[in-house]
Amino acid sequence: MDNPLNGILPNFTIFGAEFTQLWQKLLAGIWGIGIILAVAFLIIGVTRMASASSGGNPNEYKTARNQSLWAGISMGVLASLAVIVGAILTVFG
Repeated sequence: MDNPLNGILPNFTIFGAEFTQLWQKLLAGIWGIGIILAVAFLIIGVTRMASASSGGNPNEYKTARNQSLWAGISMGVLASLAVIVGAILTVFG
């Protein structure tokens, strides 16, 4: 069976310029909130690492380090999201 979606590309202009502007603004807002949350979690994690380090609590330090690590990775992915999506669409598109 042939692929029925072969050669068809997504096109949001069919719904009009207002719709395109709306979904782009909404996506940009959600993306911005995600970056702000990642930065906040990174700050909290680093602060908890410093607190646990000075308090001599290795278990709390490890937990805070993991939180900081995941927040940093999340922030990096969110900051480069457009490049990642573009690369995926180029490779598989």
